[in-house]
Amino acid sequence: MHINIHAIYPATYLNMVSQLMKELKLPTLIDQLVPIDAQCQTRPSDIVQLIILDMLSGRQALVHLEAWAGQLDLEKLIRPQLAAHQLNDDAVGRHLDRLYEAGMQEVVSSFLLQTYQIEKLPLRLFHGDTTSKSVYGAYESPSDALNITHGYSRDRIGAKQIQFGLIGNTDGIPLYADVHDGNTSDKEWNPDVLQKVHKQLEKAELTGGFVYVADSAAMTQDTLKQVKNANAYLLTRAPNQLNIVKEALRLADQPETNWSEPFQCTEKTGATYRCFETTGHYYGHDLRLLVVESSALDKRKEHTIAKRVQTEADKIAEMDKQYRKTPFHCEADAKQALLACEKELAVRFHTLTATVTVSEQPKKKRGRPKKDAPVEMERVYHITLQAEVDKEAVAQERRRAARFVLATTLPEQWLDRTMDGPELLALYKGQIHIEMNFAFLKDPYYTDEIYLKKPERVQVLGYLFLLALVIYRVFQRRIRQFITEAQPMKISGRKLTKPTSQVIFQLFQYVQVVVFELPDGTKHRQFGKPLTYDQQRVLKGLGMDESIYL
Repeated sequence: MHINIHAIYPATYLNMVSQLMKELKLPTLIDQLVPIDAQCQTRPSDIVQLIILDMLSGRQALVHLEAWAGQLDLEKLIRPQLAAHQLNDDAVGRHLDRLYEAGMQEVVSSFLLQTYQIEKLPLRLFHGDTTSKSVYGAYESPSDALNITHGYSRDRIGAKQIQFGLIGNTDGIPLYADVHDGNTSDKEWNPDVLQKVHKQLEKAELTGGFVYVADSAAMTQDTLKQVKNANAYLLTRAPNQLNIVKEALRLADQPETNWSEPFQCTEKTGATYRCFETTGHYYGHDLRLLVVESSALDKRKEHTIAKRVQTEADKIAEMDKQYRKTPFHCEADAKQALLACEKELAVRFHTLTATVTVSEQPKKKRGRPKKDAPVEMERVYHITLQAEVDKEAVAQERRRAARFVLATTLPEQWLDRTMDGPELLALYKGQIHIEMNFAFLKDPYYTDEIYLKKPERVQVLGYLFLLALVIYRVFQRRIRQFITEAQPMKISGRKLTKPTSQVIFQLFQYVQVVVFELPDGTKHRQFGKPLTYDQQRVLKGLGMDESIYL
């Protein structure tokens, strides 16, 4: 019996990614919301799936896409009867245009809400923020689709950029995501996006409100108004320049202030915190203000304080040098100069000891003295300065620098949860999860340079980056449900209890599937070598099996 090898496919983790997209019903939703051209051999969902797989493969998105597709098992990854030559640049461009015309914001929003419902994710607590991504090209012609322009850049200074906005949960899974103009301010974005999130949650028939956690740009009149309109609650860091914040920090220095007992936000050894609460009134909104003091000081602030202490010491030393050279002819003049000196120095970090010493010296007269004239002596006064670092003052400055103020509209009790100081701080520190998404969006392994000419296509590609992020985060969440402290996994000698998607991707990096063609024309698939125990455990934990490959 003669058996031919029909193909050998690099059947990596992309098969699991493809299966996850199907379980989340992404292809079905795309084909429902984006019109299918009956004369076209491909569907919009084919291109969306292919580009997401391309992004998560680590290749540069859209570069030699047709040639890369020729190496893939498209029958398993996307759908049967799909050929690589159908995925040429012209077909990809046409589908990008169709996606734009269908409204990618609505498509992505529908998918995100659908994902939350399929994964049974709570719709109560969300973190929001924005980031920029630089692009290559002039983009000089104005476009209604997307204003690719200069703005506040968080990475490549001087380049034109677009911006991503994300609102998601503590697993980093977005409920809302957008691609917007490169010069949009966060203060404009926050109130606008809250209206859209409110409409999205109305579709889910959410009652009881939700909590929106954001950085200090959310502390505006418009954002507070929209939070109230959305039946939501705001938790944000309040800028230090606000009068209500200055007053809260002033109260923190008072000896009668009732600070909480020290506490930690995590079980691991780390910074300890203490806090106290006061209230404030801002644009007609009553706010709870939480002053938080951390035992750990930011390195930049530590350096700043050390520099201030040294600068003050140098200034005192220079002043002392000048005064040692300057004699005063009466004690009153010396004391008056001493008062002026103390006022000029305005010492904060040193204990200053100033002494006035008296001595006698020959009195200087005009002209040449006579040969045998007696030497006439006069009494002069000198000022001597001595300084010692005031350790308590420096420690107090460090404590002040380690303080910040959180502002919230949350009540003390919400949905059977006590919203005290430690709980509010823990909620705010969850902001790190949305910032980790920005690391993904800027990682050249997944989202490399954008080289598209049309702003409309740049916008669509940006939304596809966001869809790739969602798939990555949902995959990671599912993995972490069965790889835990109690049931860890060892990979290359490392004990993993909260693995990232990237680590699991690497575990499947070299899986291969061989397709044999039998004499009767049927095809048979089998692994190049059997899956390992860990690979089988991952598949089983995800609710998948070898059929996604075979």
